[in-house]
Amino acid sequence: MIIVLLMLDLIIVGMVLGSGRHSALARQRVDTVRAFYAAESGVNMSLRELVNDADEDGDGTIGTISDDGNDANGPDLGTARVHVTQTLGPLYTTLNCDARVTDARRSIDVVLR
Repeated sequence: MIIVLLMLDLIIVGMVLGSGRHSALARQRVDTVRAFYAAESGVNMSLRELVNDADEDGDGTIGTISDDGNDANGPDLGTARVHVTQTLGPLYTTLNCDARVTDARRSIDVVLR
């Protein structure tokens, strides 16, 4: 009877540990999706600055979001941090948005003509 109870205990402990791994993986997937949407929002914020020709986030440059070298004052989008940089070329302008949610990061590049 003791051996049966011991085996049952081991099975239960294995199931609990396995479900903990699955929940951590699910949380990481959710954070990845949040980071993607935050990066997309950062690009939209940058495009809004360019269309309105106004520095709405106060970083000193129109078309960038929190590109003043101070990560502490970047916009928070829920649990995400967003940073958009702008590269001007002769024909094209490139916006690069990096978003971070905990350990998950996503980056979006947009080329404007």
